[in-house]
Amino acid sequence: MADSDQDSAQYAAAVDEYLTRAYEGDRRRELLNSEGWDPGFAAELADMGWYALAVPESQGGLGAPLSELGLVFVQLGRHLVVGPLLENILLPAMLQRPGDWESAPAIAAAVETGVPLALVDPGVTDDWADDFGSVTLNGQQLFGTVNAVRFARQASLLVVIADTGTGSAVCLVDPAEPGVCIEDVDSADPTTEFARVVFDGVRANAVAPAGSADDELVTRIRSWARLLIACELSGVAQRSLERTVEYVGQREQFGRPIGSFQAVKHIAADMHTRWAGLHNLCLATLAEADRAPVADLDLLAATVKAFAAEAAVRVCEDAIQLHGGMGFTTESEVSWYYKHALALRGWYGEEIELQLRIGAALLERGASDHTADIDDSARDGGDHPTDRA
Repeated sequence: MADSDQDSAQYAAAVDEYLTRAYEGDRRRELLNSEGWDPGFAAELADMGWYALAVPESQGGLGAPLSELGLVFVQLGRHLVVGPLLENILLPAMLQRPGDWESAPAIAAAVETGVPLALVDPGVTDDWADDFGSVTLNGQQLFGTVNAVRFARQASLLVVIADTGTGSAVCLVDPAEPGVCIEDVDSADPTTEFARVVFDGVRANAVAPAGSADDELVTRIRSWARLLIACELSGVAQRSLERTVEYVGQREQFGRPIGSFQAVKHIAADMHTRWAGLHNLCLATLAEADRAPVADLDLLAATVKAFAAEAAVRVCEDAIQLHGGMGFTTESEVSWYYKHALALRGWYGEEIELQLRIGAALLERGASDHTADIDDSARDGGDHPTDRA
């Protein structure tokens, strides 16, 4: 096993051990009933260094490659952990740089204390973009509304992805700035609080001037968000499968466990197949992601997220079915996992939206390759490719 694989497995094992010991049972139920946010629990995770896993060593973190976060997110999904995990683990790693800007203390606070960062990104969805909202950057001022932002009300810093007219810009905004309005939004996801964020001429600090570098940063943020959400969904599916296998082995009808019935075995086998396929796809994608060019990373992340969006929800639906009426109660907990899977399904694209995106990217790439073949043939003085038989 390579050193990076060993480190990734060690991080995941440590997270699993802690959550099994200190999070399962009554405490998790209490936190899930707290609507996804508990400052004491967030501070506890910060004290253990969870938010610093991928922060550069020069900034006091562990400096792990982003790919090593994948197995950690599998465990976060498997244990159904509440809080701004994606925001506080991923964003500091991507935004902390030597020679930082004036907003670095807020990012450091998120890592050290667990106070949330909030990612205000209209690009969470394409299909529902008109309903979801938009943000534009005009000079140094932000205008617009995003109708669903995770943990915006608790955040110490808003990381805003805004449209400049010629590309995208990543901007940093203090939630206390004049012109920022944050309103609570009801959430069906037990692990997450949502809010609506409105900008009306808000002064913003851009991470970098708008242009190709900023567009690449936006693509990487969205790609890694998709990939880590897919890993989290893999963990959700894994735990739903584990709980279901345990239940059908104990629940009896006609004097024997229902897990011995052929129809139940078929459903359980399908659940395992979907979870195993998703888990293996996540591992294969993580192995390529760190060194992938930005366009390839975008395609890889969209592919794994599209598969995860469908597979995890199907596993959870089958878990509900095999639990019968109990599946809809909090006693079995599979209902909690189902709600979380449904929420993550559309976050940064559900399967149909992403399949269309993948198809368009492959067609564009194929057209580019064909054009390159024609140009090479012309330079070499050879036949046109369509003349070759």
